[in-house]
Amino acid sequence: MKRAMTLQTMSFIFGAILLAVAILGGGFEIKEIKVSNVTMSARIIAGIVGLVFIGLGFWQSSASPERIPAGARMSEREHDKDRFGGDYSCFDIQTDRIEDCEGACKSDAKCAAWTYVKPGQRPQALCCLKSVVPAASDNVCCVSGTKIR
Repeated sequence: MKRAMTLQTMSFIFGAILLAVAILGGGFEIKEIKVSNVTMSARIIAGIVGLVFIGLGFWQSSASPERIPAGARMSEREHDKDRFGGDYSCFDIQTDRIEDCEGACKSDAKCAAWTYVKPGQRPQALCCLKSVVPAASDNVCCVSGTKIR
């Protein structure tokens, strides 16, 4: 499964690379990225811009309009139920941490339902957040729930 890189993550990585240029002066390679040696003025500019991008990476997470108050109510957990479809985000989660999946949905304004997929079909447990409330179907692979609006 491929996960999309968020703007927050990209800002942080780009800022970190620029900060590395400022500190090291270039002359390094990271996978497919090669950074040549740079002048002192370019190092200063890279350092300033790098810090700005790192700051943006942290700022975006705290300023996200997708967060809602912790007072959102959730349905009872639906054991052995799958709510297939409507996924906008799926991510690996620790086995037996169903409450982490439910909590991710609870704190995300976009989330209307969630499904925790037990390990078995894949090595790691999976949490899928849904922007709609799909119909529940019987399936021992999963635990699901919905947000009560």
